[in-house]
Amino acid sequence: MAYELLKQQIEATPEGQALVLVFPPDQLVDSSFADESAVRLGEEILNGIHGEKCILFESLTHDSVKNFEGVLSLRGIKMPLLRVEKRGGWKIMGNLEESLLETLKLVHRREYLTASDLALQLKMAVNSASTRLKRLHNLHLVRREHEISEAGLQYLYYFWEWN
Repeated sequence: MAYELLKQQIEATPEGQALVLVFPPDQLVDSSFADESAVRLGEEILNGIHGEKCILFESLTHDSVKNFEGVLSLRGIKMPLLRVEKRGGWKIMGNLEESLLETLKLVHRREYLTASDLALQLKMAVNSASTRLKRLHNLHLVRREHEISEAGLQYLYYFWEWN
């Protein structure tokens, strides 16, 4: 039942926005719920079924995080999930390569980030920067918009908003 409710909620979420799942303080999310509802929906989002959207998890307990990470690990799913805090902080559940985590932190600190910006910041080739940002977008850890300028098409990458 929870999966169907969450599926309706993500379908009703506007394109380019996040569905924030806020859990009551001290609420334990067991591995069964995590697996059969939230992780299942996350896989659908990762596969592009629900468009440019993501799920954010707010107020998860330490044990709930362990349950989510256990499900991801046991099932061998390479799908990092974003935990968020009301004060604006965030952490990754699951695994994310260090280089992608570094890039995600930069996107979070800025209003938006382009491949050129990232290349300048990290002193790397623009195509490498573009690949990193595209990988974060494919994981639905950032959202993407585009603009057309005299220089051509450029993608702007944004961190999800939840407050």
